Amino acid sequence: MQIKEITLQSTNISDIFLFYKDVLQMDVVRSQSGFAVTAGATKLIFEESKQTKNPFYHFAFNIPSNQFEEAFEWTKAKVDLLWLKDYNGTVADFVNWHAKSFYFKDPAGNILEMIARFDLHNTSEERFSPKNIINVSEIGLVFPGKSFDKEIDSIMKEYSLDYFEKQPPLPQFRAIGNDEGLFICVPENRIWFATDDESKMFPLEVIFNDINKLHKLEMK
Repeated sequence: MQIKEITLQSTNISDIFLFYKDVLQMDVVRSQSGFAVTAGATKLIFEESKQTKNPFYHFAFNIPSNQFEEAFEWTKAKVDLLWLKDYNGTVADFVNWHAKSFYFKDPAGNILEMIARFDLHNTSEERFSPKNIINVSEIGLVFPGKSFDKEIDSIMKEYSLDYFEKQPPLPQFRAIGNDEGLFICVPENRIWFATDDESKMFPLEVIFNDINKLHKLEMK
């Protein structure tokens, strides 16, 4: 599964525009309603929220599998990395996923992750920079707790998706897709990993490709 475009909302457009442009040094383009970030093969769009107060999301960038340490040092020099209690440090080693990652936040409270997946053949010989980001490989989807299982089943059937083979489904955590693209599904009010923040339902739109077919998923 490849995530082609994500549209998120924010009430902090000006600050996060400068963050992605000046701090992370990514390619950004302003629009009347917000701005778009080029994240490798994914377009990450932020639109100004008119109704929802302080929306925030979790998403992850895939980085070249041979550049984790370089990306870590590059990012650490620019932002405060989140401390991970489970690992007593700022690096998560997901042994079952054969991946490592680190986390940080933008000024709107979005939880960002850079992850190197060692089973992907995506090495790079260039010096690490945001232009080496391959794509957005994860987006968090939050559902009502009471209908969590039903909502997950509905999405999987509607788009003919499967659970991530490296992550057995858990009562409050489901990963759908593959190493290239994952929906990280949690019920409302679950604590997001790497933070003390409870997951909340906010509007978002995802355009993704699976088995050469383009789909649009909207959550309101």
